[in-house]
Amino acid sequence: MNDETRRGGSGLYLVVALLATLGAAPCSLFGQEAPGYLSPPIHDPFNTYAQQPPDRAFALGPGGWGTAHGQPSLQTARDIALANCREHVDQCVVIAENETIVRRKAPFPDPVARPTLVAPMDAWSAETALLLALSGLLVLVLGTVVAAQFPLYLFDTGLSDVLKIRMNYTLFPFGALYFFCMLPTFFRAAQRDFSTPFTWALFAAPMLPYLLVVWYLYERGALFERFELD
Repeated sequence: MNDETRRGGSGLYLVVALLATLGAAPCSLFGQEAPGYLSPPIHDPFNTYAQQPPDRAFALGPGGWGTAHGQPSLQTARDIALANCREHVDQCVVIAENETIVRRKAPFPDPVARPTLVAPMDAWSAETALLLALSGLLVLVLGTVVAAQFPLYLFDTGLSDVLKIRMNYTLFPFGALYFFCMLPTFFRAAQRDFSTPFTWALFAAPMLPYLLVVWYLYERGALFERFELD
């Protein structure tokens, strides 16, 4: 038999890479998005619970949690998860059993306050964020093709009295639309615990495709135009 328990505020965040460069997605249980009332520190233990063998249960309280897995019966898993949770808080309820989320709504009034920064993004589901991210990538690919074929060189920059340089601004509106599509991904990543370099890398991951496009245009000679004055 295996069981574990921790305080709700002690876990690290859940990280799900989105197409290797699209940042973090919310924790899930066999394809189901985790309850929205779970605070970011509970995402990681909940994700760990989802990967454990049955019979298992996850109990939540206002400020604590408990879990049990590998039990001889589901009822035993429930009882142990509740007992583990009650070691830290008085009120606990089971919110997940095996692969089923049994409580979709918050069991306690405001059990854990969510960061104000991400409140506007609560309405965006994981599927919508993924769809917008994929749309943003398509926009960026289209912008790369257009920028390479139809460069728009503006604003001379003097390197010397005779040599001038102009930047290709065709990519800029496509880049702005790309980052707009990536906003839900950025906000979801902002919910995580920024205590490790890996977290910062995941947060910055959506910027990688844009940087690759800039490098690609530079290698093709389509990022700048250099010319000499007579």
